[in-house]
Amino acid sequence: MKYFCCILAMLYMNFYLYGSEMSVTQLNVVYEEKFNSFTGTLDALPDGFWVSIDGTNLVVTTNDFRGVSDGGEVTGGCYAWDTGEGNLALGCQPTEAKFSPGFFLLSVLNLTGVGVNEISVSYDVVCLNNADRSSSMSFEFSLDGVSFQRIDAMTFVSPAEQERSTAWFFTPYACNISFPEKLTGGAQIWLRWYLDDAGGSASRDEYGIDNFRIIFHYRAGTVISIY
Repeated sequence: MKYFCCILAMLYMNFYLYGSEMSVTQLNVVYEEKFNSFTGTLDALPDGFWVSIDGTNLVVTTNDFRGVSDGGEVTGGCYAWDTGEGNLALGCQPTEAKFSPGFFLLSVLNLTGVGVNEISVSYDVVCLNNADRSSSMSFEFSLDGVSFQRIDAMTFVSPAEQERSTAWFFTPYACNISFPEKLTGGAQIWLRWYLDDAGGSASRDEYGIDNFRIIFHYRAGTVISIY
């Protein structure tokens, strides 16, 4: 169950998230989310994950969640994409009114008991290039839930021209992010996958994220590095 509470001081789009963080309790240990329990409903979102269909507001009702599908949808909304052999991913079918723009958001809580100044993040972008309009997915992070910094090298753009024989394909991304100040014990970091149109016309490709992994480190350094 997802909980949120409105407060006067705006921390993130006028909502402060309670009871819905991915908790990291150990340094140098992989924490992952494969989305195989996500069934395309609000209540099935993994801990810490939220969805926006308009790029501003978090979805807090079930209306825009469309269940499990292997693709080929025309109704906009959030889906659990079945990419084959029962593998599920968190994704969407963008339309003019939904996910153009929009985002997936993850709140991660530092419960390691020590200050953290670097994280490693990796994930796969899944895409079904079944339309002639290109879409983008940009990866961003925030230490306050308000100001997000984009990592340009992590940006995915789907092909503009529809493939004759469409099938789900996976594109892996990974990076290290170092902070000038430690992420203290009990503090949060927010990760965001921002979705929008990138060119073309007519219908939009179906896409999403899968096989998310995060590792907390304590290391020296203040530079964002991509590998």
